[in-house]
Amino acid sequence: MTTGDISIYKTPSILPGSKTHQVASGGTPPAINAGELVLKTLGNQYVIAMATNKPVVATDFVAGLSFTASTETSTNDGTVDVQPLIPGIIYLIAPKVAATWNTQALYNALVGKRVLIDVTSGKLTILAADNSTYGCIIENLNIQQYPGQVAFSIRAGASYLA
Repeated sequence: MTTGDISIYKTPSILPGSKTHQVASGGTPPAINAGELVLKTLGNQYVIAMATNKPVVATDFVAGLSFTASTETSTNDGTVDVQPLIPGIIYLIAPKVAATWNTQALYNALVGKRVLIDVTSGKLTILAADNSTYGCIIENLNIQQYPGQVAFSIRAGASYLA
């Protein structure tokens, strides 16, 4: 995956420190880079790299945003430091199709939509299709100040901590 696909846009006044999670050996799914959302299955000790068309509410659970690259190898488990999801945190990401978001009016029409993350060739981007089960919410953003970016949050039903 690509380093730094996602960054933090807005946070509540206090952020907790990162938490170290285990990453399984073997390389499938791929290693986690800093600046990527990571998933965690309920009842499992390992986190995994974000996959395409995720998160889906009540199916995929986001543990948070990786602050470091994961250290697993093909034969040994590793770790990754993850900033946990907290209510009120908003992230920035590039859109999958820039033309869908390239005016303030187009962007504003998508605010509040429930969408998914896409992973293509290791790069995380955000999609625009809305569905009641999709786990990301488009948030307000001035696209003049943040060209080529989309602000989003994670729904409670797609949070590992919810």
